[in-house]
Amino acid sequence: MNPVRSLARSACVLSILSSLIAGAAAQSTAANEPALPRWEAGIAAGVGRVPDYPGADQSQLRGLVVPFFIYRGPVLRVDERGIRSRFLDTEHWELDLTATAAFNTRSNDLREGMPELDYLFGIGPQLVYKGWAAQGGGPTLHLKLRALGSTDFERIDSRGASFAPELRWRFRGVAGPTSALTLSVEPIWASRPLHRYFYEVSAAQATATRPAYAARAGYLGTEFGVSLRQRLNRDLSWFVSTNLMSLHGAANTASPLLASRSNLGVGVGLVWTPWRSSEAAAD
Repeated sequence: MNPVRSLARSACVLSILSSLIAGAAAQSTAANEPALPRWEAGIAAGVGRVPDYPGADQSQLRGLVVPFFIYRGPVLRVDERGIRSRFLDTEHWELDLTATAAFNTRSNDLREGMPELDYLFGIGPQLVYKGWAAQGGGPTLHLKLRALGSTDFERIDSRGASFAPELRWRFRGVAGPTSALTLSVEPIWASRPLHRYFYEVSAAQATATRPAYAARAGYLGTEFGVSLRQRLNRDLSWFVSTNLMSLHGAANTASPLLASRSNLGVGVGLVWTPWRSSEAAAD
């Protein structure tokens, strides 16, 4: 049995559990610390309370125990920002290809009698401006454009595209020399297929309490994130994260499936990486 499929049942493009597991890959790099290894491997375990989908009025306690891998190559990287390939990396700008994934949902009262939400995935370019951070303490700007799809592992369906400009602040050493605090603000816009996937109700799916609704493209919501990570020793790290998504002013607030104007997700976890390369990572 696939442990990810059996335990992960939330459908949210910005699922907190996926960000927790990915975010744990980042390690603080103080000047007096040795260079990070080219690769690390181990196990990640996390538990969190996450919404069923953006705007859902139900959330679930979810848990994951998965194999964990970090790779810090000169072009290909698997780290705190997911799986990415760097095509441009200068003092102020970075261009890479990033991938993301999110969980499914199989039980939600508002969607009773409607098709289940499958696993979501996305891939696309990301342009990062690092100039403000390089000048001292400012944020980095991440301009993310992704093509989206969903799958039940038997078929793949297109879910349009999304655009998200994210501002991200990172502070080192707030809870010790090996800790990192990250704050982020990320408004999201999406094409109609993704909004239809979450919010549309066809005439055949309408009920007395769930009227038919035609979803439209536009603003999906804004996510505010706070995460704290710390490496306890060479092999063990812990992380905690909170994500608040505001859907006030979203394009489809009139949908009967968008029952909550805000979603809160929280989670904690551990990462154990006993295996690593002797070779240092590329800069």
